[in-house]
This record gives sequence, C-alpha cells and structure tokens, in this order.
Amino acid sequence: MERELTAIALQPEITARFASLIERGTLAHAYLLVGNVNMGTVALATEVALRLFCPHQDDQGHPDRTCPECQRVLSGNHPDVVVARPEGRQIKVDQVRYLKAEFSKTGVEGEKKVFIIEGAETLTGSAANSLLKFIEEPGPGVYIFLLTPNKNAVLQTVQSRCQVIELRPLPSEMVKEQLQEAGVPEYLGPLAAGLGLSAKQGASLMEDDWLPISVKLVFDWFKEVASGDPLSFVDVQTGFLKQGSDRAKQLVLLDLVTMVWRDALLLKNRVTEPERLHFRQWQAEVAQLIMPSSAQQVLVASELTLEGRHLLDQNISFQNVVEQLTLRLLLVMKGDFSEERGSNRE
Repeated sequence: MERELTAIALQPEITARFASLIERGTLAHAYLLVGNVNMGTVALATEVALRLFCPHQDDQGHPDRTCPECQRVLSGNHPDVVVARPEGRQIKVDQVRYLKAEFSKTGVEGEKKVFIIEGAETLTGSAANSLLKFIEEPGPGVYIFLLTPNKNAVLQTVQSRCQVIELRPLPSEMVKEQLQEAGVPEYLGPLAAGLGLSAKQGASLMEDDWLPISVKLVFDWFKEVASGDPLSFVDVQTGFLKQGSDRAKQLVLLDLVTMVWRDALLLKNRVTEPERLHFRQWQAEVAQLIMPSSAQQVLVASELTLEGRHLLDQNISFQNVVEQLTLRLLLVMKGDFSEERGSNRE
C-alpha cells in the first residue's frame, strides 16, 4: 500500500499547503506536527524533505522518489536530513547532544538542512530547554519538524516557538482497509483505529494473536471491576503482566483500559452511536454492566484510567500501575471515593 502511506494520500490538504510554502519560499523554520504515525506525521515531514532536496520534480513540485537524492532521504542516509526518535521511553541525552552539534553545522551538500524529531513529547524538560535556542533561531536554510501524538505533553515553551499543525484523522475507509491488509479482524477495527495503529503496528500486534487475546483480557477484567469482583486483581498477575511483556505492549494495554471505561462513560450518559464507541461489539454488555453504577462512579473510574496511563510515563512500574488502578477502581465501584480524594489532594 505504498501509495496510501505517502503524505499526499494521508494528508492531501496539508501536503498541498507545504508545497505552496516551499514554492513561495515562505517555509517556516519550525513546525510541531500533531497526530499519530498512521495519520502521516513522519510521511509529511519526509515529504517536505524530499521536495527540498529532489532535483527532478515534476511541474507540480512532486519529487520523483526514485533519484539518488530521494532514495537517500527515504532510506535515512541523507547527510542533511537528521532524524531523532525515542530509544525506549525517551530521547536520550546522547541524542540531544548529537542534535545540538548538528544544529551548529551547515549543510554537508548544500544550504538546506532538515531535522525530524519523532516523539517530541518524550524529550525531558532539560533536554527540550537545551534545544530551545536552536528551535527559535536555527539559522538560514534549517527546517525543524517535531512530531508528537500528544501536543499537551510537549513543553509550552517549545510549542510557542513552532507553528503547530494538527493532522486530520484519516478517512474511516482508508483506516479500515489498512488494518484489514495488516490482518486485523473487522470486529477489532474500531479498537485498532482508536489506538492509532499503523498497518505495520497492527500486523505486529496480530502476531501470536496478541491483540485479540489482550482485548479479551481487558474486557474480562472490566467486567469483574465493574461488578466489584476482587478476582479482577488476580487478572493483573495472570494476564496483564504476561501480555505486557514490553513497554509498547504495556501502553497498548493501558490504552485499551482507558478506552473501555471511556465507552462506559459515554453509554452512562446515553451516548449510544456505535461510531463513537471503541468496544463496539460489546456495547450492550458494557451498558448492562454499568447500569447499577452511578454517573459519578463511572466518571471517576474513567478519570482514574487516564491517570494510570500518565503514571506509566513517569517510570512507575507497569505492575504497580495496574495493581493500584484495579484496587482504586474496586473501591470506587463500591461507592468509596476516599482514596480517590486523597490522591487528588496529593
């Protein structure tokens, strides 16, 4: 599906806007591209680099994508296109030092230089602050693209020095087709789309049926928690720790937890349109399970799941996050908000 993975197919309007800026020579020095990878953040930044360096563009400025310059950009081997991405949980100190050194250099083969920083939200505060002066005044011919799925996780001081562009969600049919080609079953399509999975990520999570097993695990756990069943705590030991074998999978599991409680909150508030739900196939069962609970209980539970996701980003162990989340949710389902209020005071 090479055609569909290009920026012009994923984000045609924004790609056209960048093409016009390049043609007029008014490209800004720094952009913050907001969206999931499958929405085209990487593809869009790469497309700009191609248009800046390709010597064989057609009448509309489209790069040919086959010349040596294009191939070096696409393969990550162009000396004047510098890419940084998180290694593990964050962009490392050594990577930041490398970026700062590269910012201080002129282009190797010309007067233009492009920096693509993926996972900008993983820059620590000190790392981001150390790059501020380069982002604000990078020098002539230097263009910086910071990519993030979560604008709110990027320092405001960084955002203020960039032009922020929020990518449009992909057409549902395109997402559906990509996920089907990746082997994701149709009933899991709304969940995979909600997770923001690219076709490659979807295919990876389908290996050994990891995604279907994880969805069942999370929903069984939800049923027990919503019913106030302490066996839900056992699921952490017997299921979550096994399925969350690495950080990427841990994040997906917590996202699934957040999504099922979000659906519960929507249904509690009588929002029943299927297209707004992720656990769409289980809509009736979710509605039945949360019927005995108050709107406040479901709201607090949903908020706690969001907090659990943030705790993992703060280097708290996955086991501790899920265990504490489960215990707190069980208290809320019993009508006890004392621990939740205490955590808010802290």
